[in-house]
Amino acid sequence: MSIEPQIDGNPPDGVMVLPLRPHTDARGTLTEVHRDEWTPGAHAVQFNVVTSAAGVLRGVHVHVKHVDYLVVTSGRMLLGLHDLRDWSPTYRTSCMITLDGRQPKSVVTPCGVAHGFYFIEPSVHVYGVSHYWDTKDEIACRWDCPELGLRWPATTPLLSERDAAAGGYRQFTDTFRQAWANMQSGNAMSS
Repeated sequence: MSIEPQIDGNPPDGVMVLPLRPHTDARGTLTEVHRDEWTPGAHAVQFNVVTSAAGVLRGVHVHVKHVDYLVVTSGRMLLGLHDLRDWSPTYRTSCMITLDGRQPKSVVTPCGVAHGFYFIEPSVHVYGVSHYWDTKDEIACRWDCPELGLRWPATTPLLSERDAAAGGYRQFTDTFRQAWANMQSGNAMSS
């Protein structure tokens, strides 16, 4: 039985949803979750494994430096995406993607695309990042800001202290733009 990811809306420009192919026999299943050739330009330097209880919402966050490579290996996740890149053809668009560990898919999220993870059931996901994880590269927004256009299925999700204290959309976008400008001017100086 094939379980396709349910996608509500069009993913922001640069987001890739890639089917993975489980190899199953009497012993169990092997699934290749990453090959560099699948995602040119999104080379992961660090991988993390995360477990989450049902009802947990992680995010909403955006990164200036690192690209995320995500695979749900067990359980189900609702991935919310919102494009903050004013130079992108999909600026300020949002979508929701349901990922299921029974038929894994990988999702590549580029810099500037905000993302949040809501766990429908207890889940495990693996994610790689293109730069070493750094809290300074994780800008947070309140998960329920209407400007995000993300319709989460919960009104009281379980949040981290930091995510519960996150600011609103205006602060989020201003912080992202400033961090992006700083990074771009730093890159120009080092060229």
